Amino acid sequence: MDKDGTPYQASDPALLTWVHVAECSCFMASHLRYKRTVVSPERQEDYFRESAEIARRLGARDIPQTPQEVADYLEAMRPRLRCDERTREVAEVLLSTRLPGRMSQPVGRVMMNAGIDLLPEWAQEMLGLSLTPLQRRTTRLMVHGVARVLRASVRNGPGIAPCAG
Repeated sequence: MDKDGTPYQASDPALLTWVHVAECSCFMASHLRYKRTVVSPERQEDYFRESAEIARRLGARDIPQTPQEVADYLEAMRPRLRCDERTREVAEVLLSTRLPGRMSQPVGRVMMNAGIDLLPEWAQEMLGLSLTPLQRRTTRLMVHGVARVLRASVRNGPGIAPCAG
């Protein structure tokens, strides 16, 4: 239950729909920005339609299934979103958590900045988070570099050999 007495249930169909749409729209946005490949409107629609089936089986209802439906849904949800003390506390925990290991610190910062960069401008403003134009460009370049390394490590990693045969 939140401060105003609204009960919270993780199984609430409307909440499940919100979580599904928010994550899938961000997954698509990050793929389009960082994979540097063109995904046709038809393939994007396939992605949203296919992932909607998973959400439906988990209990979500009235799930948008096209890029335009997703955009319309997210816009319609804006008036219901709020940034309060709890929201700012969660953001602060995410932003200030130190990852173990020296190399993980800069990579973690880049990934956090990439997450901020993917937020719509109105959400960045709501949360009081923003990147300078230089931070934005640097973050995008660094994510592309990190992504290449991660793709290569997954493609050539130790878990591949047992799966290959």
